[in-house]
Amino acid sequence: MATLRELAFSEIRGLIHPHRTVFSTKDPASKVLGELKETGRYEAVVRSDGKIGLVTVRDLLGVDQPEQTKIDRVWRITGSVSPALTLAEFARLLIRNNVRAMPVAENGEILGCVSQVDVMGALTDAEELEELPVKGLMRRPVDSLDVNERISLARRIMLERGFSHIPIVEYGRLVGIVTAEIIVHHFITPIQRPTRGERIGERVGRFPGVVGGIMDIHPLTAEPESSVLEVVRGLTGQGKSACIIVDKERAILGIVTPRELLTPLAGIIEEEDPPVYIVGISEEDFFEKGVVEEKVRRAVKRGMKMHPHINEISIRVKSFKEEGSRKRYELRARILSPTEQFTAEAADWELMTAFDKLCDRIDRVLSDLKHEPQRTRARRTTPSLRG
Repeated sequence: MATLRELAFSEIRGLIHPHRTVFSTKDPASKVLGELKETGRYEAVVRSDGKIGLVTVRDLLGVDQPEQTKIDRVWRITGSVSPALTLAEFARLLIRNNVRAMPVAENGEILGCVSQVDVMGALTDAEELEELPVKGLMRRPVDSLDVNERISLARRIMLERGFSHIPIVEYGRLVGIVTAEIIVHHFITPIQRPTRGERIGERVGRFPGVVGGIMDIHPLTAEPESSVLEVVRGLTGQGKSACIIVDKERAILGIVTPRELLTPLAGIIEEEDPPVYIVGISEEDFFEKGVVEEKVRRAVKRGMKMHPHINEISIRVKSFKEEGSRKRYELRARILSPTEQFTAEAADWELMTAFDKLCDRIDRVLSDLKHEPQRTRARRTTPSLRG
């Protein structure tokens, strides 16, 4: 049995869920759907031209015809994380970037994926969580639907507002829950052996019926004073993805998902991080921005053992189109403290790879005693490594 702090500083390596298939963006969405339905996972790893990302059940919620839809229309580039990342760092990464999971890679090889559900499962023995009431973590207000509302409305709300869970009420009392998984697996057909008159991967109607017909009628519930540990164990033991916080009359007070349950773990890291400013990433690369900020911040924090007064990191990204439509990215980082300045440079055809190289250069610059940093009050040549 581990304490919360011991868990926080353990590596995510032990939580990696190996993915038997790494999908291509050219694969049909129905192929992903089939594996997700079979394995019970919420996300699948995708790799294309050196880029790594995920496609999730909620991404598939917007797909009407999965057999005719390629993954490149629904996946998201996330980059990858190292298996040496601590649980606390990983939890904070998920929260900051509003993602449920991240692929894990080492030496260019995809090892699998770690999700917020995997991290939550590691918390089942953290006895300190028994002293923490769940009302302090619950999210509110909660959007709910009447039991007689249309399924198509629930789907539209999920897509428009980014939800994956909608509690269902009757006369103001909780009677069930509808999730993205329920809708996707109920209405969208994966690749399978066709029967007469059936087209593979075809959607069924236009999501007909009411939510009361497909809802989970046994949602996990808890009262506000219930402990966080009780909710963690309930979600893990029952395989649920949300807990509805209710009063004694079953009126909805809030909702807790694995995302909220990561907060105590992420909060173990108390020190204030130096800010990372990245200039030159276009809107289409925005999703990657939060991930690379964390990578750079971790590299700098390792160097702060020798240079504890670093207070700012700025990175300029320049892209150049060469060899047709390909882009080459050139990165230059300036790492500042009140008395020192370091620089590191890297370049690559893939943005995430360029940032990985940059982090390696930062590690070397900040750890190499042979490199003397530029003193901000003296005009001296700044140490630089190119790659």
